[in-house]
Amino acid sequence: MSGAPAKFEPVAASEPVRERRAIGSYVLKAVLGVAILSFVLSRVNLHQLVHLLTRERPAYFLAATLIYVAGQMVAAYRWRMLARMVGIVGRYLEFLLYFFIGAFTNLFVPGLIGGDAARALYLGRRHRQIGKAVASVVADRAFGLLALIWLTAVCVAILGRGVFPSSITTPIVLIGLGTAAGYLLMPLVSGLEKYLPRRIAATVAMLSPYLNGRIALLPVIGLSLLLHLIQVAAQYVLGLGLGLSFPVWMFLLCVPTTNTLASVPITFNGLGVREGMYVVLFGMAGVGKADAAAMGLLWFGITTFAGLCASAAFIAAPTPIERQAPLDKRASESSGNRPK
Repeated sequence: MSGAPAKFEPVAASEPVRERRAIGSYVLKAVLGVAILSFVLSRVNLHQLVHLLTRERPAYFLAATLIYVAGQMVAAYRWRMLARMVGIVGRYLEFLLYFFIGAFTNLFVPGLIGGDAARALYLGRRHRQIGKAVASVVADRAFGLLALIWLTAVCVAILGRGVFPSSITTPIVLIGLGTAAGYLLMPLVSGLEKYLPRRIAATVAMLSPYLNGRIALLPVIGLSLLLHLIQVAAQYVLGLGLGLSFPVWMFLLCVPTTNTLASVPITFNGLGVREGMYVVLFGMAGVGKADAAAMGLLWFGITTFAGLCASAAFIAAPTPIERQAPLDKRASESSGNRPK
């Protein structure tokens, strides 16, 4: 008996290590974001930027925020559809609350997938199907990004000629074509399940409803495109609030392209990366650096503000804790129920 606790010492010792790594990753993301933003702002007329930010009309900022929240509601419905494909059926309000919890968690939890892990945990414990919940969240993230890449490729191919150089347009279009081919070939991945190592095969089996469901996924892709267009509309409204009269096509070209290029979360909530992309891409379309940076900062403010407001979902949603009877109680109950 004396040797039993030693078996758990490596596991216990690894917990502080993982926690320190997660905190270190979070701090690194925050520092990197501030560094990139500082570099971008050093290339902008700060006096003009501050003047623009103070000129944003509150009614337009509020309208853009509401449009953004409407997009999050569409995203929650998309996630519900994906969860249903793997056998998790729940009310829309439940998915909406868990989605908002994920949005809030993304602001503060160290790591790259804090919010996704949180909503997978809530959904999985609520329905006692953690694996399927994780699969639905992975699919939600993957097909949302896939639709964003396709929208970006189409907008760049149609609107980007003469605006962006070929060093930007060509890779984006090629990536769009490559991901479209990958989408069509998804059933082949499912067919390789029996030839793969056990753990990888188990993952493929969990994702098989998506890999074999190209037609069933079309409404999901449609909702994803709607979501990204809603985000374009929200940022167009932000521009109007700044007094900028840029055409809609400019936002259709620059916003999805920025979101695609900044899809890797290397900084805190995209801080610095988005502003830098806006300055570069909108600048190619003829927008001033201060105007582009102001739109990026205001969008960061909207996403952060909406994420903070999403904390109310923690109050409305029950804590996902699986309660079990103590071991000695369960043992006594089971022994008492044995036939004599």
